[in-house]
Amino acid sequence: TTVGGGTFRDLMIGHENGVSKRAFWMGEPEYLAIGLGTGVFTFFFWNLLVDCFNLSQDDAFFFWWDTVGISAFCVIGAMHGIRAGLHPFIVAMCGMFSASFGGLTRDVISRHPVRIMHNHAELYAAPAFFGAAAYVLARSLGAPLGSRIAAGFWTCMVLRAACWFTNFRLPTMGEVKDAKKRPDLMATPQTTPEETAKL
Repeated sequence: TTVGGGTFRDLMIGHENGVSKRAFWMGEPEYLAIGLGTGVFTFFFWNLLVDCFNLSQDDAFFFWWDTVGISAFCVIGAMHGIRAGLHPFIVAMCGMFSASFGGLTRDVISRHPVRIMHNHAELYAAPAFFGAAAYVLARSLGAPLGSRIAAGFWTCMVLRAACWFTNFRLPTMGEVKDAKKRPDLMATPQTTPEETAKL
């Protein structure tokens, strides 16, 4: 989860300033250390923390920290896309990859339903995309670095919080229809001997 989004982003970018790009954590192993340390701590002490502090994975506390992380990483991903000289739309996609594809990697490996592909949970990828897009827009308008970061970060924060408070979900497609599978069209037509002779 920690490095999956950035790894996917770097694989998609492939290069930066004409130089072949490797996964970011190969040059910044502190990200691996943070993820490993947090994972080990959670593995051994989560149940103890639940008993001591009455914690739940559905607590608002975790939602807000998760939202802060998404908002920060969508901006970082956009910065990587800009340094690679990509199209603005693809830059926003890089922000979305960085913020949400770590969870996608986790869900695929652990054989859970991919969270960003279902509407039973609060929005995840869409706020990250629009946060990164806000960073790109602010940059195109000539805003200084601090203002660009604030625009991307707070756009993602506000959108995800608004969706959470209003219980907004992206629409999903209903039953997929297929005319060739309609019962009234699947019946075999019956012909009389006279009609067969005419054929």
